[in-house]
Amino acid sequence: MRKVDAKQRAILEFSQRLLKEPSSRLFLHRLLNNRELVDKMVFVLNRRLLANTLLVSELGSSRIGFQLELGARRQEEVSLVNGRLVRNVKRTRRVCLNDPMEAWEALENFEGRLYTQFSFAGEIPDWYLAVVEPNPALPAEAAGPAADEEDASDIFREQLDIALWVVLLKQEIDQALAEKDEQRFYEIVGLYNRLKERCLWEFD
Repeated sequence: MRKVDAKQRAILEFSQRLLKEPSSRLFLHRLLNNRELVDKMVFVLNRRLLANTLLVSELGSSRIGFQLELGARRQEEVSLVNGRLVRNVKRTRRVCLNDPMEAWEALENFEGRLYTQFSFAGEIPDWYLAVVEPNPALPAEAAGPAADEEDASDIFREQLDIALWVVLLKQEIDQALAEKDEQRFYEIVGLYNRLKERCLWEFD
């Protein structure tokens, strides 16, 4: 069975279920007749960190009934609050639609890959698992290893942020000493020492 045919079979199977958003069925039937768009679809078990995604849910699923997101971006910002590094994650998206018919119009000139997740009320059937591919934004699809890798990545990023702050604060300390600004020196040196203690890298 060709890959596109397998995708079409998955769409047909899912469209025959009771869907959380009833008009999703019409959307799926239109998909079946649009081989070019089906060819751009990549089925995944989760849409995490992906830019162009489609979610369609079965009645009884805990997820939203229908959602199309295009141009989603995740941006991390680090700020210093009361001597502690605070990481904020901002997520922006060019298009976010919950109406299947509006979503269909938005996909008319779509280019690229459309990462698609069908959300089931119960156990995920074999016919869906047969077309699922790994989420390319994650180290692995399985929750355990992916979570471990993600935690390690977060720790590395946090340590890198701390190291950068230590370097910048050291420069400010040197400048305060050069300018004989005692007040500024004591304001910075306490924070510098605390961050240095948290940093896994050693500084001379």
